[in-house]
Amino acid sequence: MKLLPVIFGVVLIHSAAAQTLQDVIYKKDGSVLRGTLVEQDFDNGRYKIRLDGGSIFSVSQEEITKITKEAPLAQGQANSGVNININNNPSITQNPQLTSSQALPVYPEEKSINGTFYIGTMNHTLKASNIFMETEFVYSGLNIGGQANFNRHFALYADLNIGSYSERTDTDSFGNSVTYSGDDLTDETYTSAQIAAILSTNLYQGWQFFTGLGAFSESYSTDDNSFQASGSDFQLGLGYSWKTLQLLLRINILNSSDYDDNVDSSTTGHLQLGFNF
Repeated sequence: MKLLPVIFGVVLIHSAAAQTLQDVIYKKDGSVLRGTLVEQDFDNGRYKIRLDGGSIFSVSQEEITKITKEAPLAQGQANSGVNININNNPSITQNPQLTSSQALPVYPEEKSINGTFYIGTMNHTLKASNIFMETEFVYSGLNIGGQANFNRHFALYADLNIGSYSERTDTDSFGNSVTYSGDDLTDETYTSAQIAAILSTNLYQGWQFFTGLGAFSESYSTDDNSFQASGSDFQLGLGYSWKTLQLLLRINILNSSDYDDNVDSSTTGHLQLGFNF
């Protein structure tokens, strides 16, 4: 029975010691922050720590070497005050001899993506109709694009499309269709360029759904003549992004006052492979 008071006392001592441990953040610039972690934002890789004096600092995970729990500095040792230089970088004096610590996990930050280079397919469809027939013109080719991300949800996108006349389908008023391709078509090239502002659910790693609004300019050319059009462009897209790669399906809906009155719609579809940087 005499052991009970001893065991109880040891438990109390260990409990009191555990309650007095401080959270300590070691930064890559050599500074140390001592206090209490008040927020751990794992999604954005940021930590907030309240110092003993009451000040709160927000620190990015990229600045952190490690996070530990340590015993407070003893009286007479270096104070845990904060020195702020002209660049507003906090540095806290600390005793390097304090090695008794329990490391806390530092969760990996989701990789932000600054931008993406795209290469993929282009399929442009122009539909026109009159009282006798509906005609669908299809142009196929190459798409090259690039995107600069300002944050997780907003970006600027631009691309260039180069293709040729690949298929035409005529449908009469009775619903009968005839499709022409290859040598049955005139030798015609298609080029276009566009720039657009993009709003997305997620421009970093993972699934993303996005819309965009911008402007385009396009040209249809044969050996004898050419036709040009320009106007506004609306985008819809769905894709998935890994750390270094993306796979996207992008649909552009084109609107131009340069089109003939019999043009019903003009759309361009892309299947794109993206390389993140």
